[in-house]
Formats: sequence, structure tokens, C-alpha cells
Amino acid sequence: MRRFFWLLRYEFWLAATAVPIHLIVIVQPILLFFLMRPVLVHPTFDLYVVQSPGAVGDVLATAMNQVQSPSGTPYIRPIAIAPDADLDSLPQYIVVTEADGEVTAVQHFGLVDDNQVKNMRNRLTAAGLRLWEAALSDRAVTIVEQPWLPEERPYTVYFGMAMLPLTAFMAAMMIGGILTAQDCETSAILELRLSPYPAGLWLAARLTRLALSGLLAAGLLAALIGLTTQSWPDAFGAVLLILLPVAIVAGCLGVAVGLWLRRAIPTLIISLLLTLVSWIMGGAFGPAQSFGGAIAWISRLLPTAYAVELLFPHYYGAAIGSTPLAVLGLLLLTLLSLAGVSRVVVRRTREGA
Repeated sequence: MRRFFWLLRYEFWLAATAVPIHLIVIVQPILLFFLMRPVLVHPTFDLYVVQSPGAVGDVLATAMNQVQSPSGTPYIRPIAIAPDADLDSLPQYIVVTEADGEVTAVQHFGLVDDNQVKNMRNRLTAAGLRLWEAALSDRAVTIVEQPWLPEERPYTVYFGMAMLPLTAFMAAMMIGGILTAQDCETSAILELRLSPYPAGLWLAARLTRLALSGLLAAGLLAALIGLTTQSWPDAFGAVLLILLPVAIVAGCLGVAVGLWLRRAIPTLIISLLLTLVSWIMGGAFGPAQSFGGAIAWISRLLPTAYAVELLFPHYYGAAIGSTPLAVLGLLLLTLLSLAGVSRVVVRRTREGA
């Protein structure tokens, strides 16, 4: 045990040989989160309505105010603007006209992307359906909506939550891969071949250090997400416990890739590619199982997807998927990764292949 702690201390000393990588895995997720915040969808959209003579525009504004989630979060914030305003500078505006007793609402879009057009169009359609429902009177069909979540939270919260497994995965894999590749480039790996101690002792120390590094990077991001969105998990310790197997699996992959490639640059490229795939296919923009098809199938092979499922209740107060199956999936991937990297370490350090 004394030798293990000496090796663990040595692993942290190695941080001085890869300072840029450590900065990247800590700073890059934080920058990505803050750069993406302005373009992420918020439940409430500002819809500009050009003031029209009479009460036609007022009726539409009233219908817009009725468009909201079952929990009460408004989906539209109607903003009245004068007809002589600078309409070209607006991302979107609605002109309401009346001719021959027929009322028409025309929605104009400026420099916005397809996703914003879809969301703004859907909200105007929802307001139109409110007017249609009111016109039907007692012939209307009453739809009772039951909220699934205790409260409506902005998409920013989900995006930040889904970035936590990405951060833990990237930190453990990139640091583990680069350090292991450096050991091969500097021939420090020969010490393991000559050492009378089992190579598993070195592997345990390295994986422990990588897991702690992944949790540190993810914990820092989680704190910043909480400070900026005021959305905190109900149990911070549970979040770190969920991310622990993600970091272990990523650390195993990093060490294995570093031993196979033996060069820092190729290892870095492969680590980035695997991290990106694991994040996108593992629920980066929504629960993977909700997409169905190949994405849902591939996500079952990724620890990040299981982590997102387990993190969701701690941020939203409701479960998605099966918690026991997600726990079992994480544990199984962890055991398979440990067995796989152990085999690679033995082959590369003992057989010299």
C-alpha cells in the first residue's frame, strides 16, 4: 500500500509534463458551456407584434399570454411595437391585418436559424389554436395537460448537466492517453518491464489519479453551472458518484490507446474523436433513447448515456429510462474496461509487443 501511494503521488507530479492538456480539459468545457448559452432554447420566446388599429392585435396578444406549460411557465412574451419601428433589425415580428372580416397574422423572420424559426412558428400556431378553441365555444375539445416535471427549466440546465459526463470523460481519457504515450516516447515504460512489482499496481495508481482528475474537472463545471443557472442537483455527492465510473472507463480507454499508439499526437487525436462521439451519441442534446434508431442502440454502449439518465433525477426531480439498468450498464462497462486495459498493460509491459 505504501508503494501505491508513492506511485499515486508520482502520477500527480506528472501533471507538470502535460500542463496544456490539463488546462484544456478544465477550461474547454467551461468555455463551451458559456459560448453555447446565448443560442440555447429558453422556454419563453419574445414575439414582436406590430400594433394594428382596432382590437385585432389585442385579441392575438391575449391568446399568446395563454400559451404556457402546465406548470405555468409562459412560452410567449408578446411585445407590442409601433408600425414605424425599425422592423428590419428585429429577429422576428408579426403583422396582424383584417380584410373582409378575415384576420390574418403574418410572421416575418430576420437573421435567425432554422431551429429558432421552428420554435417561433410553433408558438404563433399555438396562439392561433387558442383563438380557434375559443371560437368553437362548447364544441371545443378540452385537453387536460398534466405536468411531468415539478417545474419547467430552461434547456441550458440540461445542456450543462449533459456536459458533466463529457468533462469527466475528456479529462480522464486525454490526460491518461497523453501521459501513457509520453511514458512510451521517453522509454519510461521500460521501468514497468523491469519492476518486480505487478503492473497492476501502476495501473491502479494511474486510474485513481485519472478518476480524481475527471471528477475535479466535472465538479468545477457543475459548480459554475449552478452559480449561473441557479439550478443545483439535490445531492452533489451522488453526482460525483455517478461520474466516477465514467471517468474510470475513460481512463482505461486513454491508457489503452496510449499504450497501443505510443505517440502523443495520434493519442490526442483519437482521444478527442472518442470523446466527441461519446458525448454526442450519449445524450448531449437530449436523452439518447428519445431519438430512437441507431442513436438509441449505440448509446447503450456508452457510459455517458447511462450517466445522463442517472443525473436527470437529481436535476429535474423525475426519472428517465430505467435506473437499475443504467446502474448495471455503468458497472458492466467499468468491469469490461478494467479487464480490457489490464490485458493491454500486461501485453505491452511484460511481453514487450
